[in-house]
Amino acid sequence: MLATEFTKAPPEYVTVSLDDHAVVQIAGPDTDSFLQGQFTCDLRQLKDDHWVYGAHCDNKGKTLSTFWLLRYRDGVLLIASKDAAATTMAQLQKFGVFNKVEISDVSDQFQRFGVFGTAAPARLAELLDSPITASTAGAVSRTEQALVLSLGEHPDQYLCLNQGDPLPTNASLNYWQALEIERGRPTLFSGTIEEFVPQMLNVQALDGISFSKGCYIGQETVARMKYLGKQKRALFRLVGQGAATAPGAVIEQQLGENWRRAGTVVNAVSRADQHLELLAVLPSDLASDNRLRVKGDDASLLEIYPLPYKLDES
Repeated sequence: MLATEFTKAPPEYVTVSLDDHAVVQIAGPDTDSFLQGQFTCDLRQLKDDHWVYGAHCDNKGKTLSTFWLLRYRDGVLLIASKDAAATTMAQLQKFGVFNKVEISDVSDQFQRFGVFGTAAPARLAELLDSPITASTAGAVSRTEQALVLSLGEHPDQYLCLNQGDPLPTNASLNYWQALEIERGRPTLFSGTIEEFVPQMLNVQALDGISFSKGCYIGQETVARMKYLGKQKRALFRLVGQGAATAPGAVIEQQLGENWRRAGTVVNAVSRADQHLELLAVLPSDLASDNRLRVKGDDASLLEIYPLPYKLDES
């Protein structure tokens, strides 16, 4: 049972299979210039030993995917949920024909594997039979058989793209999803794709938006939300009681004797029976004492929990 928050009482190590994620490769001489005009992040910040977080928008500024990006051979690898990766790949292929790039799903070349906990660095080094140099969040370690992204600290958290023998797991995907919710890092699935501008998902607070890089698809909407103060919604972490729910579910708030729609579930996990933890897009000015529930689950009751970052910027 997932009764305790990982960031308050980190386990020794948890290993999970990230089969719900996909890996897309973009390669060729025009890779950086092409993606610079597609993504919210700045490709100039992408170094061999670090990954960047970012988002991909449609022409209206709605988010197709959130992802991790890292250097690989003569291009990059993009890691996102399978749903979001497929949407981003289709969009990239529309424009890729005008550039010297090749875009392909290479998920079958890698075992997608996650590990976190106090003993995570040592355990992963043991599994890969190689020391892990990615000791700080944001770093990338490269071994003979794997690429290892350091995604966070307290607890140490790693995403591994393994090309060697399959690595063993000791937990379900729910454990990883619960930690990502604690991190306040959204993952888009079917039902939440093309629904939100990146700032509504707090992508800027995760250093996933460059406001100085120049034009990219959806940039006008993203810039207008920042500079004209148009952001009225943001991502919140909610914790409480309720039945299991899914991305796209509606969150309601109590207004007097009635309940009204407040927002949308982006990610959800059941830590224990009738115990929910969510990321949801809600009004930015929502008071911390608002009574909230999942629509259709009248017995549910959720409260706002703090995020590990500040939302000073729109």
